Amino acid sequence: MAEKLKGPCPYSTANWLSRFTYWWIFPLFRYGHRHPLTQDHLYDVLSEDQSHLLGDRMEKSWNDHVKKCEKKGKKPSLYWAVIAEFKWEWGINGIFLVVSEGIKLAQPFLVGRIISYFQPGSTLSQTEVYIYAMLVAVSHILRLIVSPKYFCNSQHIALKMKVAVASLIYRKILKMSSWSKHSTTSGKIINHLSTDLDKFLYAVENFHFCWIGPLEIVAILYLLYQQIGLVSLLTLAVTLVLLPLQFMLGWICGKLRMKIGAAGDKRIHLMNQIITGMRVIKMYCWEKPFSEIIFNIRGLEVFQIWKSSIAKSINIGLFQSASVVISMALFGTAWYTGVPLSAQRIYSTLGWVSCLRLTIFFFMMYLVEDSKQLASSLKRIQSFLTVEDMKVFSEGKAKSNKKGGVSVCIRNMTASWHGPLPQNKEGVTEKLLDQEMSEAFSLKNIDLEVKKGELLAVVGPVGSGKTSLLLSLLKELPPETGQVCVQGTVGYMAQTPWVMSGTFQANVTFGENVEQERYRQVLHACALYKDLELMRLGDQTLVGERGLLLSGGQKARLTLARTVYREADVYLLDDPLGAVDTEVGSHLFQRCICELLRGKTRILVTHQLQYLRSADRIVVLNEGRVVSVGTYDELVKQGTEFSSILTKHDKDMEEKDESQEKSINEQGEKSTEAFDDGEFVETGDVGWNVYKDYYLSGRPWLYLPLTMFLLLIAYAANGYGNWHLAKWAELSNSLNLRTQNGSYPLYPVIDTLNQTHGLYTTYMYNITPHLQTSNFTTEGSLITVQGDELMQQYLVAMSVFVVGISLFSLVYFRMSVIISKRLHNNMFQVVMGAKTHFFDSNPVGQILNIFARDLGLIDSLIPSLTSTVIEISVQLAMKIGITCIINPFLLLPLTPLVIVLYLIRWFSLPTTRNMKRLEAMTQSPIFSHISDTLVGLQSIRALGMSRKFLQDFDRFQDRHTSAFFLYLSTIRWFSVRSLFFLDVYFVLVILLSLVLRDMIGLSGGLFGMALNYLLTMATPFAYMMRKTADLNTLMTSVERIVSYTKLEQEAPKVSNSPPPSSWPQNGEIKLVNVGLQYSSDTDQVLHNITCLINSREKIGIVGRTGAGKSSLLAALLRLAEPIGEIYIDDVNVLKIGLHELRNKISVIPQDPILFSGTLRKNLDPFEEYTDDQLWIALEQVQLKVKVQSEREGLYMEVSDSGQNLSVGQRQLVCLARAILRQNNILVLDEATANVDHSTDRLIQETIRSRFKNCTVLTVAHRIHTIMDSSRVMVLNQGKLVEFDTPYQLLQIEDGFFRNLVQQTGKAQAKVLQTLAENYHK
Repeated sequence: MAEKLKGPCPYSTANWLSRFTYWWIFPLFRYGHRHPLTQDHLYDVLSEDQSHLLGDRMEKSWNDHVKKCEKKGKKPSLYWAVIAEFKWEWGINGIFLVVSEGIKLAQPFLVGRIISYFQPGSTLSQTEVYIYAMLVAVSHILRLIVSPKYFCNSQHIALKMKVAVASLIYRKILKMSSWSKHSTTSGKIINHLSTDLDKFLYAVENFHFCWIGPLEIVAILYLLYQQIGLVSLLTLAVTLVLLPLQFMLGWICGKLRMKIGAAGDKRIHLMNQIITGMRVIKMYCWEKPFSEIIFNIRGLEVFQIWKSSIAKSINIGLFQSASVVISMALFGTAWYTGVPLSAQRIYSTLGWVSCLRLTIFFFMMYLVEDSKQLASSLKRIQSFLTVEDMKVFSEGKAKSNKKGGVSVCIRNMTASWHGPLPQNKEGVTEKLLDQEMSEAFSLKNIDLEVKKGELLAVVGPVGSGKTSLLLSLLKELPPETGQVCVQGTVGYMAQTPWVMSGTFQANVTFGENVEQERYRQVLHACALYKDLELMRLGDQTLVGERGLLLSGGQKARLTLARTVYREADVYLLDDPLGAVDTEVGSHLFQRCICELLRGKTRILVTHQLQYLRSADRIVVLNEGRVVSVGTYDELVKQGTEFSSILTKHDKDMEEKDESQEKSINEQGEKSTEAFDDGEFVETGDVGWNVYKDYYLSGRPWLYLPLTMFLLLIAYAANGYGNWHLAKWAELSNSLNLRTQNGSYPLYPVIDTLNQTHGLYTTYMYNITPHLQTSNFTTEGSLITVQGDELMQQYLVAMSVFVVGISLFSLVYFRMSVIISKRLHNNMFQVVMGAKTHFFDSNPVGQILNIFARDLGLIDSLIPSLTSTVIEISVQLAMKIGITCIINPFLLLPLTPLVIVLYLIRWFSLPTTRNMKRLEAMTQSPIFSHISDTLVGLQSIRALGMSRKFLQDFDRFQDRHTSAFFLYLSTIRWFSVRSLFFLDVYFVLVILLSLVLRDMIGLSGGLFGMALNYLLTMATPFAYMMRKTADLNTLMTSVERIVSYTKLEQEAPKVSNSPPPSSWPQNGEIKLVNVGLQYSSDTDQVLHNITCLINSREKIGIVGRTGAGKSSLLAALLRLAEPIGEIYIDDVNVLKIGLHELRNKISVIPQDPILFSGTLRKNLDPFEEYTDDQLWIALEQVQLKVKVQSEREGLYMEVSDSGQNLSVGQRQLVCLARAILRQNNILVLDEATANVDHSTDRLIQETIRSRFKNCTVLTVAHRIHTIMDSSRVMVLNQGKLVEFDTPYQLLQIEDGFFRNLVQQTGKAQAKVLQTLAENYHK
């Protein structure tokens, strides 16, 4: 059976009956009831729903629409472009709605005729009444067929629109310029796809009510006029009052949703930075300032949600009470003015008023609200679609001037990152795109020729334009003047390693076929075989989101392997050797760049100056200009900028010693086989505990009893009022029958009007007033008085209902807002206090999804669903209860009905729930793919893989579309069968009542009340059954959020016995049998480390990848709880609070993480220091001039991750942070791994002078930087193997440290040996 579920979707071959009854999906239910459904069980996507076809349609339609608007001088509108493209689909679908609404209008008339059979003096024969009963049954069956079909088709069309626009967005991503790329964020684009496009699903099904609604108002007014005369005009009056009010509230809700969306975007944007930089936040004890920022943003967001909830609750109150208010107006006026009414007229009128309520006050209300939200969402998407595309610029005369053997030719090229600003500047970060550039950077008058097969090295200080030069060759940075020509195909490796989600092999081959020999050569040349041997699954190992489970060096080598695996004519390599140790770097340069790529044109940007002798030529850049070009010897002789670069770095001191390969938790490859790229998927039903946890978050002792009291009072009043209306109808029938032959109307004016408009001849019930006739009996007077009392009680009861139901919505939404706020705050506080292992083992996207999608559902959808389900449940219970009181025999078919409905739900719910979960699960790869694309966009385009990535996106979309279509179909399968048995029950009620009329003495009034209840029960029942299934699925969001409030926490931030404020005065560190294990399911990474670090010692820490260097620092900072004992100045740091420890240790991390906001906030989020202190710190790291050159000074904006500052400048900001804190212990975790030699030298000099009286622990990056250390700690496989002065360690034959030094090469080893001797003396 499982195998049969695969393949083409049965819908495409199903006949019309199977499609209308959804019988084609039954095999899925049969299998899904017994087995959990997975993605393997999804059918293929329908051919009409394929992403590439819909994308092609929408792209052509949008381009045509833009051109037409440009010709007419109008602004284009994505909203109207989408509607125009799919007009035939949703237009034809409207036929089903017309039929359904027509049947709905006919049903009250048919029911009225049946009710008249129960009135005293009825002239309707038994045959006629059975014919009417049969027509009612047929009308229900017909409506059962067409109504679900309309709504299912509407959502299917909405799904197509969603897929088409999503495809349009992705195509735009692939085409947009590098400047445009930084005018938006991945979070904003994912928000477009996850939130904005969902508005289609709610808006499309209401489109047709914009024209059907007014027609239905006219039709209902005419029918009411035929029944009750001019009194019916009150229906129009009430509608004209309530409808504009609803429209206004819907418009307000739409505007507020935009504000909520903007606040949510801001919060998610910051959350992304917080989760990414969580290690730094914990090291600096910055949890509090970031928590305050998030709580402030969330507070504003919740305030907007509350305002939206007020508008929404008023709107819902208007909808719930609209039919009641109209009925009160009609019947109250009829009673007061004496218009004759019978049970038949009353319940036909109530039926049409109920039709009016659904069409006008529900569908049209949501038409306005949802259309406004959809238009707002598409406007946001349109602003993204209109950003600048990557220019396909002309290569001009460079081609015609090309010489034989020239591969790259640049003629007098000037290019600037300012670029043309987008017309719509909203949301555009006017900061630089490239990691190395300042805002005003540009390349100036570049003239350069590169010969075929040449190895050209590009060097220069930070921010000189090396990366920009490569991007200009890729056409990512279009020239303002001059020409650029590149002959042949291009391979490109970006400065920041980029790894996709997927397998190791897929990252290397990048969509190309696996050629075993080439593949083997590339793995060998990029030194990846050793890494693969450590992975249980080899090259089929999943590398995690953005290479989460790989070290920095592994990511760099994997990125290089992908670049060189693809055959190209020109290779552009942006610092590929910057993230690897000396031995590996030498291997990569010799085996890969020089041997594997021999004969290819190679342009190599590098900071590793030891390789320059092997380059054919060298280009020296400074401030965007080519300073000099020539061979190594030529440049040395010229005595130009190149000589100063070499001199600055003390000639041979350029080599890197230590690997930057820092695995996030030093487990590296060990955990890769356990990683699953997918999201955690819940199985089974959502337990009642989830509902309990949800409501316990919102002061349930106050709000829950109050909401239930208001709801029960409201519906008790509703039932009470309707019962009295039924009794009033019976009295009216009795009075009308007694006075039917009278000749004196009660109110001549009304009587005359009725005669004038043709009502006299049809329904002439003259009521003779007791004031004008002596024949009026005491009994008639008593009936009139009773009728007055009944009508008064009806009006009072219904007024109570209107007030009660309105207050219920308001109070319930107030409780929901409190629940939403508290769930977020609790979750955020727990996440901020979670152990670092949680952030290392969970992808950023997965954590963000909880704060974005799941919280968004709790903010908006779940409150509406829960209130609707509770309200409809009470409403149905009241209606069924009263119906059974009227006719106790109806309990007989009711019992099997309840059993059958329960069995249908029991059978279908597992499949429906699993399909909803699969729909959510298949959406995650789409978001991950977009995130991957944005990070590696330049590489994708450079490697010519845009088409392949678009195909992958279409494949992910098709998977999601298939799951979503099946989910829609499962919901309708359930709905159709539930409604069928409800309709059967309705028909049985009519038949039983007809058969038992005389036996139980049914009156027309009470029977009419029962039929009216049953007639108005089907729609809310079907709606509730759908929504309970939806709610059951959506509560998994609450489940996930609640699970995040129970994460394992770090130790307390403060202790009961904190150390003195002056601690530590000396900075002496003592480790006793220290071990470390990141979690119970991972291996121990440190083993029994015991050592003593004296006060003011400078300790270098070295070791190979995975040796435990970063883990030792993690243990010291208690980023993971170590075993053993750690003492600082005789205080056991394992027994004090985390903040009491971390605040006393200054840290300069390997990755210089900055947060968006002002520079001042990045330096001093607590605002503990004065501006003067900040300027002094900046001056000491040589950033003062740079910051002063900015107009805002200390308040200059820092963009995402500090991308408007160079890598070196970011690291200097981190150094300034350390200087400000003035602690006696400083920890450097490979702090100079990503910076050039000049910045490295500056950092080292600053540390030596500024932290001379501090204890300094340095995880070594370049060995020469630790040769002046007091002692060097050598780690291997988590054990301390050597710990002595550099000189003493070099004396150990075959020692670990000595071997590391010798691997740098003979010349360098000799220099290092000399350094060690000098410092030793």
